[in-house]
Amino acid sequence: MQPKQPEPEPEPAPSSASSEPSTSPSSETPSPDPSEPSQPTPPPPETNNGNNNNTDPSLPSFTETHRHPLSARFSTFMDNLQSRALTATQTINDLTGYSAIEAIKARNTQLEHDHSAAQRRLRNARHNYKSLNAHRAATQREVTTLLARQATWTPPDLERFTTLYRLDHELETQVTAASAELTEAETDESRLSGALNAGILKRYHEEQIWSDRIRRQSTWGTWGLMGVNVLMFLVLQFVAEPWRRKRLMRGIAESEKGVMDEVRRELEEVRSALEASGLREAAAVAARAVEEEEEAAQALAVEGEDHIHPPAAAPETATAAPVEAEQWEAPRPARPWKEVLAEYWEDPELLREAVLDLSSDRRIDLRMRDASLIALQGAAAGATLAVVIAVSLLRNA
Repeated sequence: MQPKQPEPEPEPAPSSASSEPSTSPSSETPSPDPSEPSQPTPPPPETNNGNNNNTDPSLPSFTETHRHPLSARFSTFMDNLQSRALTATQTINDLTGYSAIEAIKARNTQLEHDHSAAQRRLRNARHNYKSLNAHRAATQREVTTLLARQATWTPPDLERFTTLYRLDHELETQVTAASAELTEAETDESRLSGALNAGILKRYHEEQIWSDRIRRQSTWGTWGLMGVNVLMFLVLQFVAEPWRRKRLMRGIAESEKGVMDEVRRELEEVRSALEASGLREAAAVAARAVEEEEEAAQALAVEGEDHIHPPAAAPETATAAPVEAEQWEAPRPARPWKEVLAEYWEDPELLREAVLDLSSDRRIDLRMRDASLIALQGAAAGATLAVVIAVSLLRNA
């Protein structure tokens, strides 16, 4: 006889099962409410397998991560270059006053679009008005024809007359509305056309004023550059050039000092040797040579700022000096200009020789001060001529 199997207990309801605590450790957390929507289970973390490998050099993320900082900064700079250029352009327009003209141009562009739309609306309204008038005129002609033979009307003629009479009344209303619409379109088109013309004239006027101001500023800028050039010329001629000559002569004197000491020492040795051998006259000649060398060195240090001659060229210079002295002519005494003109009038050959002498190879004695004065006079004459030309052009403009 088999033992009796225990009857299975009925499963509790979900509400009662959720309210009873479970004996397992995982049942310590409260069970979710059935009325609330169930939250999706988060996916398990992905493992670093071959499908998701950030260390692959072929991936763009790897290249972007391992970029050089300078390359990244350069890319950012190039990306922002266009916006910076636009900002700089806007700033320049604000400083020069061209932003207001840009606003006028934008408003004129909008007025052009509105004027084009108004013209299209005017054409449509005019076409609609003409077509309605033509239709109404045809209807009225047909009504007049029916009224002319009213005594012989048939039932279709009566029905047609009634239809045409009602249609004529509707067309009259439509013509009135089309006429009003046409008038409004013409008014709108005229208003926009006037506003557009006024905007164009205003833009032209403002651009003329702006261009005159920029041209004036450019002229003053040109004069400023000319002044800077003249100032630099004066600084170079009266400050930098003397300093450079003094520095060059100081360097030459220092470099020749050692050579002169060596020559002096050798001459002293020769004189001592000659005195020891009893040749006192040769020793005196050597002493005079030492004194002459010292005097030449002193003269080179004091007067060498105007003419610099290397020691090896001394004999050549001494030889060429008489030739230059022969070619040099004493300056002619100043004479009144009336006598000079009378002399040129009597002998035109003298005038021709004087003109040819301006481009001849004749040597003249000229100081640095005189050359600087001639250069300044030429610069002043050029500046005066440029001012006269600029004033004439501005007055004509």
